[in-house]
Amino acid sequence: MRRPFALAALALGAAALAQPAGFSNWKFDELKLTNGAKFQGLILAEHSDGIDFRTVMRLPGRPTVTLTTYFAKNEVADVKRLTKEERRALKEKLDELDPTGEGERKRMESLELVAAEWPDKPAGARRYESEYFVLVCTGSEELTRRSAVRLEQIYAAFARVLPPAVKDARPTTLMLATDAREYRALLRARGAGGVLNPAVFDPRTNHVLCGSDLTPLGSELQAAQVHHAQQLAGLDRYEASLRKLYKGDELKRHLTGVAAERKRVFAADAGNGAKFDAATARLFALLYHEAFHAYASAFVYPPLKPEAVRAGAGPGELPRWLNEGLAQTFETAVVEAGELRADHPDGERLQRAKDWLKGKNGGALVPLGDLLAVGRDAFLASHADQKAASDRAYLSSWALAYYLTFERRVLGTPAFRKYLVAVNGGGDPKRAFAELVGQDLPAFEKDWHSYLLRLRPNGTLEK
Repeated sequence: MRRPFALAALALGAAALAQPAGFSNWKFDELKLTNGAKFQGLILAEHSDGIDFRTVMRLPGRPTVTLTTYFAKNEVADVKRLTKEERRALKEKLDELDPTGEGERKRMESLELVAAEWPDKPAGARRYESEYFVLVCTGSEELTRRSAVRLEQIYAAFARVLPPAVKDARPTTLMLATDAREYRALLRARGAGGVLNPAVFDPRTNHVLCGSDLTPLGSELQAAQVHHAQQLAGLDRYEASLRKLYKGDELKRHLTGVAAERKRVFAADAGNGAKFDAATARLFALLYHEAFHAYASAFVYPPLKPEAVRAGAGPGELPRWLNEGLAQTFETAVVEAGELRADHPDGERLQRAKDWLKGKNGGALVPLGDLLAVGRDAFLASHADQKAASDRAYLSSWALAYYLTFERRVLGTPAFRKYLVAVNGGGDPKRAFAELVGQDLPAFEKDWHSYLLRLRPNGTLEK
């Protein structure tokens, strides 16, 4: 009899998998076993003696993992089945996961890159144009392609969370320097030579500037990609020769070996992708952060003058504290199958907020009334002595944005639009916020802080 693989481990994973409110909430078939274990996933086939089941594990902050197994009929106590439409949608999402990395390689190779200018480095960059952004990167071709694919994913996810509302919006130019000197030259050319931030968004020009020392990584990835391309080309030639020599079962036997070798090459390429993600994790967190600012400003909530808001031209821009808070939330989101999984709080930020609320480590969240009125300058550190205040504003904004998004769920509601109109039309931000949440500020602040103290790193709440 076919048996479930690693049943105990899977059951523990399923038990820990309470789905907190997030931007990507998938619906699953659910199995409950006679021993009490619960599994979620997709029913592949039902037989007279059992069920073929693709278990899906979505641990907070980690990529989705799937495993196909079999459950005997006498082991299953209860089954909750998806509707036909829900089943189709789940199958499509699982098909997009691309565990072998072959799909990502094909996407990278399909991108069209052209030469581009860079300050102090004529024709020293590569350019890729997308619907929502234009990437200009000084790195190797391989690094540029991987960066472009990651950005395509995050922008597609932005568009699902906050659908574009502005017709003919201008794509943001993302300038990615892969050397510290290149980044400094870029900042000087843009009149921002004194900025300490490794990534900044300039709303006046709709440019995101970002820099990190990635030249060695780019060279390593480029060499690996050339090697893998040579291996795959050799396998293509070998397969062509096999098809001339063999037919039927004999051909199938030989092609099985070719397929296994191709899988090994793609696995190595996926490993390089994982290395890229590990080496660029902080960089892309910053890039995602600034990209969110750019997307929200250009495609969803563009700034408007108060009189234009009052005249009904639109709700205007996100308040600075919320813009920064949401951008931080998206920094740590997992992007897969074209969706954002922001289903868990950033553990480091959460622990620091809890410590401050408990009076530890000498910090304190910005009082709610003050936070609602902060401007852009509170978040731009140009001098070292500004960093502590900037960090305090950032952490407070993240904590409030997370609470409003995942617990209060106000984002995108009619009440939220009314709040934006009130604030951007020249109204009192404190009064508008109280109307949004249906509480006076002291009562809301008490509930907000209590939520943070109960919030676990996996997105669930302590009882």
